[in-house]
Amino acid sequence: MRFRILGPLRVRNGTEWLPVPAAKQRLLLSALLIEAGQPVSTQRLAHEIWGDQLPQTAMKTVTKYVMRLRRLLGDDGAGLLATRDDGYELVVGLGDLDVREFERLVRAGRRELAAGRPAPALVHLTEALSLWRGPVLADVPDRPSWRARMAQWEQTRLAATEDRLRALLELQRHSEAIEELHRLVEEHPLRESLWVLLMSAQRAHGRRAEALEAYQRARRVFRDELGLEPGEALQRMQREILTEEQQMPAESGRVSCVTPAQLPADVPGFTGRGRYVERLDLLLRGTDAHGGTAVPIAAIHGTAGVGKTALAVHWAHRIRHRFSDGQLYANLRGYANDPPVPPREALAWFLTALGVPSALVPSTVEEASALYRSLLASRRVLVLLDNARNAEQVRPLLPGSPGCLAVVTSRERLDGLVARDGAVPLQLHVPSRDEAQELLERLCGAERVRAEPELAAELVDLCSQLPLALRIAAANLLARPHTSIGFYVERLRADRLGALNVVGEQQAGVKAAFDLSYLGLPEHARRLFRLLGLAPGPDLTAAAAGALAGLEPSAAAEILDRLAAAHLVDEHQPGRYALHDLIRQYASQKVATEESDADRRAALDRLHVHYLDHALSPRRSHDVVMSAHHIGS
Repeated sequence: MRFRILGPLRVRNGTEWLPVPAAKQRLLLSALLIEAGQPVSTQRLAHEIWGDQLPQTAMKTVTKYVMRLRRLLGDDGAGLLATRDDGYELVVGLGDLDVREFERLVRAGRRELAAGRPAPALVHLTEALSLWRGPVLADVPDRPSWRARMAQWEQTRLAATEDRLRALLELQRHSEAIEELHRLVEEHPLRESLWVLLMSAQRAHGRRAEALEAYQRARRVFRDELGLEPGEALQRMQREILTEEQQMPAESGRVSCVTPAQLPADVPGFTGRGRYVERLDLLLRGTDAHGGTAVPIAAIHGTAGVGKTALAVHWAHRIRHRFSDGQLYANLRGYANDPPVPPREALAWFLTALGVPSALVPSTVEEASALYRSLLASRRVLVLLDNARNAEQVRPLLPGSPGCLAVVTSRERLDGLVARDGAVPLQLHVPSRDEAQELLERLCGAERVRAEPELAAELVDLCSQLPLALRIAAANLLARPHTSIGFYVERLRADRLGALNVVGEQQAGVKAAFDLSYLGLPEHARRLFRLLGLAPGPDLTAAAAGALAGLEPSAAAEILDRLAAAHLVDEHQPGRYALHDLIRQYASQKVATEESDADRRAALDRLHVHYLDHALSPRRSHDVVMSAHHIGS
C-alpha cells in the first residue's frame, strides 16, 4: 500500500510511512487521492489549494507543486502521477490506497455474513476497520468539494462497525459487543440501529432489565433532540423483551404472563338505564381493529350519586367477553377524601398488571404512558377509569390501539377529553319514577314495597330518584326489617340529608357525596352555589344569580357554567339554571351554616331589587312571575 487517507495523510517510501511536510502539497495530493484513478483538471487543483483566492500564477505554480510531489513519490518517470490533457491523474493499483482496500474488505465481510458465515465475516470486517486511524485526511484542511465523499466513507465505516457487531452476536460473543456498543451509542446517540443492536446483545446475554433501560434512554434522547418517538424496530424490540419477561416461569423470579381481570363486581339490583346501555353499545363498532384507527372513549358524567360507576361497571361486565386480552380498572379518586391518583401511579398499577416488573416501570409519566400504549398495541383490552377529576388525569391512561376501549366516569363534563381525544359524552340523569320504583323493589323486596305503595312512592320522591339515595334508604330499611316504610318516610320529611346516611359509614351518605363535589370548587364558586339555596322558585337566570351574589351577570354566568360542568346545577333551558331537590337542600344547609344572617339578608335584598326592577320594566321577566309570591310575602 502506498497511500493512507483514513486518518492523517501518509505516503509510503518503501520502508516506512511518512507525512507530507508542505501544506499545499498535502492539499494537492489529497485532491488527487480523493479522485484516484480519475483525471483532475489543473483549474480544479488550483481551487483545492487556494480556494477562491487564486494567485495570478496559480496554473504555473500547480505545475511546480506536481514536480515536487513526483520527487516525493519517487515518480520521476511520471508513471504514478500521470499528465492528462488539462490536468493530472494519480494512478493507483489494487491495494495502493487504504480506502479502496477498506471498501473491498467490507464487501467481502458482508458477503460472508449474508451467507451465514459469521467467523470469516468477522475477520474481514475487523481487518477493514483496522485501516482507520482517525477522521479522513485528519491533517489536511477541509475543502467543501470533498465533504460528501468523506461523509460517505464515514457512514460506510459506521455501517461496517454494525455488521462486525452482528457477526460477534452470531458468534455468541455478547460481552464484547455490549462493551463496544455502550461506547458507540454515546458517540452516535441518534443512530437508532446502534440502540437496537445494544438491546439485542443485552437480551441475548440475559440482561433484559438493562435492555429495557437502554430503550428508555434512547427514547429520552430521541424526544429531547428530535421531538420524535423511537422507530418501529426499537419499539418492536422493547415489546419482544417485555413479552419474554411476562412469559418467564414464576420460579425464576419473573412475573408470569397474566390476563388482567380487574373489573369490580357488578352492582346488585341494577335496573333500567336501557337507553344509556344502547348508546354505549354503539361504541363497540369502533373496537374492531379493521374499523378505524381511533380508540373509542365513553365519557360518562353526571351528578354525585346518579349511578355513573354502576352503569359503567354493569356495561363493562356485559361486554367483557369481547376483550380477550383483559380488563383494567382504576378508581382515580377524582372526588374522594384522599388526593386524586397521579397518572404516573395509575400507570404503574396498569403496567404491573400487564406483567412489567415494578423495577422496570419508567419513572416519568411520558415514558410510562408510551410503554403502556406499546403493551396494548394489537391487543383487545377494556380500560375503565372511574371517578376522574379532569382530562389531564385521564389522558396518559388512554390506550392507543383501536381494538381497545376506554370508559371514563366523572362528576365533570370532561369537555377537553371530548374536544381533543374524541370521547363520546354521555350525561347520566336520574332514573324515571318507574325505574326508581323498580330499583327500590329490587333492593327492598317487591312485597315490602307493595305493602305501602303510596309511602313507597313518596320515599322515591323524597330521594329525588337519585340512585345513591335510594340505595341508602334501602340499606337502612333492610337493616331494620321491622321498621315500616312510613316510619322512615317520616324521618326523611324531617331531615332528608340526615336520614340518607349509613350508620357507621359517614362517608357513604348523600351529604358526604355532595361534600366532595362542593369542596372541589374554588371559593367564589362555592359562595354562589350556597347562595343559590336562598333563591325562590324552580330556577333562575344568570342575571338573577348575579344579583344574589353581587356579581355582574357575565361573571355569574361563567360561575354557573362551572357549577353545571360539576353537575351541581342543571341548565335545563338555555340560560335558566335549576338545582336537583337534594342538592338544593344541601345548598340551603350550606348557606345557613357558612353565611351570616346579615349576608343572607343582603343577598335576598339584592335579588328582590333585581326582580322589582324587571317587574317595572316594559318586558316582564320569567323570574318575576316565578317569584311574585315570595316578594309579596
